Amino acid sequence: MQKSIYILFLFVASYTANAQASGKHMGSTGVGGDLSIQDNNGKMIPIGAQDDTKGNPLLLEYWTSGTVFLKNGIKFTDPALNFSLFEDKLYFKRDNQFYIVAGVIGEFVLAPNGEAADTIPYHFMNGYPSTSISNENSFFQILNDGKKYQLLKWQHKKIRDVYSYGGKAETEYVNQLAYYIYDRATRNMLALGNKANTAVIKNTLSVDESNWKAYLNNHANNAKSENGMVAFISYLNGL
Repeated sequence: MQKSIYILFLFVASYTANAQASGKHMGSTGVGGDLSIQDNNGKMIPIGAQDDTKGNPLLLEYWTSGTVFLKNGIKFTDPALNFSLFEDKLYFKRDNQFYIVAGVIGEFVLAPNGEAADTIPYHFMNGYPSTSISNENSFFQILNDGKKYQLLKWQHKKIRDVYSYGGKAETEYVNQLAYYIYDRATRNMLALGNKANTAVIKNTLSVDESNWKAYLNNHANNAKSENGMVAFISYLNGL
């Protein structure tokens, strides 16, 4: 326990020193419990997670560097961050122990690991109007940020019971997601459902048919993909 407290003290002291150097007082930025919970393979799992549950409660399969922006104006970076979709909380890691990043977080950015399908930073922000599945403290991933619209992705992981005939009951993490558009002019959250489809964006925003056809002339092949949604919102933001 003394070791965990010592790690926490170094972490807080380090960020406090950086904040004081810039003329601001950081306060407590990284606190939490000693999350020395391990699964059957010796892998650390965060608070709130259940042992023997299949899958991963975290956003990423790896820990990565990132930047955190607190709502009091403080900004700091850390070499080992990950986001729990099970708890909607940001974690940092020190010597194979996990801690919750404290303080009121407004947004954070996690670096990708550079693989072919993982090359764009993960940018999350809260403070959006409440929806049927979220409140102003819920984090949304910003897929596209433009002058008119933001394309947002909400993700959450829940635990589901899995039954097999003649076998024991098991549990697994199941991912839930939903897409939204944040309209900057009206400050409204527009629900797009949980399926990637550019046609849903077209219908939700009542896009003019001529603009829709002009877009499809060059993007017909990816109309039902997340990348297609990103490209379409980018196109609309450029009009």
